[in-house]
Amino acid sequence: MNQELLVVRIGPYFFGAPVLAVAEILQLSDVTRIPRVPPQVAGIAVVRGLPLMVMTLSPALGLPAERMEFVLRWAGDRNTALVHVDEVVGLVQVDHPLPKDSWATLVPPAAANWVVDVYRWHDEWLWAWPEDLPQRLAAELTGGLKPGGSGWAAAPMAQGG
Repeated sequence: MNQELLVVRIGPYFFGAPVLAVAEILQLSDVTRIPRVPPQVAGIAVVRGLPLMVMTLSPALGLPAERMEFVLRWAGDRNTALVHVDEVVGLVQVDHPLPKDSWATLVPPAAANWVVDVYRWHDEWLWAWPEDLPQRLAAELTGGLKPGGSGWAAAPMAQGG
């Protein structure tokens, strides 16, 4: 099955976001930090008058907090969120993901619930995100999904995209 992914980089890792799940790529100038929230919540950014939560995957990957520059705005009615990335690399067509048993132990346990497929791309691992990445991250924050857990059935799936 052929799929188009938006390749992004977070630290040394490359991730692929489903193109149809990403509404836009934004360059942020200001993120308001919120005290006493989990480290995965970088803060709030106002986009066209709407306050949106900015999520960061860096803490789960064991990476230091970086200056917020780029975010992906996720599309959808219930799942509008911003996900911080260090760099937007470009678009890629992928097919035939590697069998899960060949990569399952390579993914950091904290990332296991938000990597659905893995591809080899330019001699790098390209970890594909699900269309419902923001809901999965929110479920982890609220205890609906434990990092490294066996599934995410406890958290509701988004309708549409």
